[in-house]
Amino acid sequence: MIIAAFSGTGKSTLARLYPQKVIDFICMPFKYECNENQEFNEESKADSNLEYKFGWEYDYVKAIKQNMSDNKILVIPSDRRVLALLEKDGIPYLLCYPQRNAKEVYHKRFRDRGNSEHFIEIFIGEWDRFMDSLEGDSYGRHIVLEPQQFLSDAINVDTLITIK
Repeated sequence: MIIAAFSGTGKSTLARLYPQKVIDFICMPFKYECNENQEFNEESKADSNLEYKFGWEYDYVKAIKQNMSDNKILVIPSDRRVLALLEKDGIPYLLCYPQRNAKEVYHKRFRDRGNSEHFIEIFIGEWDRFMDSLEGDSYGRHIVLEPQQFLSDAINVDTLITIK
């Protein structure tokens, strides 16, 4: 099972809450050149000093396929290039993102967790474009989170059925 979720929805927290069932399958080691000792945290996300790897999404999807398991849930970012490749390969995903009106809540969330200004400029500055893309996805099953909701509030990992 793959859960593709927007930034700030609680992917890492869901994995920490259910370590036997959920893997936070981060994309940064695939997306950026890094050394083996590179640590990724909220401050380093979208760091403009990191060297971007063009075509990273192909290696990332290959790794997703290699790590798919019947008894594990992979939580991944909702990157449109990755989602298009999953769709092309017929791999289903559950797409989770916030209500469009949650922009200010997420702005505060990103600041509170220590994201860089560059990161915030991308995700808040392009909010409507991201929401248009996510809402327009016709392949994945959608869960739209209320402003104060996180993945762990909306997903029952034991049954993979959304709860209200």
